[in-house]
Amino acid sequence: MKQFLLKRVCVFFIFFLNTFSANAMKSDIIVKINNNIVTTFELKNKLKTSLILSGQEINKENIDKNKKQALNYLINLKIKKNELDKYKYKIDEIDVNQQLLLLSSNNINDFKTKFKRFNLSYDLFLNELKIETGWKQLMFQIYNKKVKINQADINKEVANYLNKNSKLIEYKISEIEIIIDNNSEIEKETNFIINQIKEFGFMNTAIKYSNSLTASNKGDMGWINKDSLNTQIYNALMGMKIGEISKPIINLNSILILKLDDKRSSEVKDLNLEELTKQINKQKENELFVLYSNSHLSKVKNNALIEYK
Repeated sequence: MKQFLLKRVCVFFIFFLNTFSANAMKSDIIVKINNNIVTTFELKNKLKTSLILSGQEINKENIDKNKKQALNYLINLKIKKNELDKYKYKIDEIDVNQQLLLLSSNNINDFKTKFKRFNLSYDLFLNELKIETGWKQLMFQIYNKKVKINQADINKEVANYLNKNSKLIEYKISEIEIIIDNNSEIEKETNFIINQIKEFGFMNTAIKYSNSLTASNKGDMGWINKDSLNTQIYNALMGMKIGEISKPIINLNSILILKLDDKRSSEVKDLNLEELTKQINKQKENELFVLYSNSHLSKVKNNALIEYK
């Protein structure tokens, strides 16, 4: 009798567990795509991973703003996975590892640690990377022969590039940089330095008060290529005339004031036209591959059975 009751209890317990698991699995499904599913766990993991890797905060506002995009990405990912399975495509792991090294700045262990720190699934991320890499490989295999670049278009692109980038623009700049320990003193220090410049001139003020290494050289930074300037400094110089002094640029713990001493442009020499042509050709090929890839995905997606739960 005891054995019979024990068996009944065991059967009931197993049935309960199976029912509970099935219900939990069912409630966890957000979307069904053919024979694949997207779960709430995958969506949460994708959202948080995307925010962290893009340097954004994990908060309700950012999650709500990115939720639709993340879900659409996962749906597309499942469709891509179905296509890879359909073609029985074997993903090149070497390509996957190269992509991983690129994303992790050649430090995979630190990259994995970041996932652990935020309680995220590294395995899910790696699976996404494999599918995306495999998809690119498959699209190349299918459409490689269809990608044909018109040489006349390439020549036109090269000519346009040369027209826009034939001159090297440089600025001769002087600076005064004041380090501020107390942010409440910024306004007071700024007014003081401006008054010193008005009374004693930029160079003398730089020598006496600037905390920059250029102070001993009267603040002279020399000639600087515009492409080497950060956005903040470049924007400040854009509207200035030679001899003018910029408005104070306030940073976290410093004040920066610039003087535009001179400006020049010169012809760019030693430009490797062969290398430039190759780069533009590669860019055009990539653009065409993206078009073919997106078109292929759209066709497959239109034929897929997508059910939102």
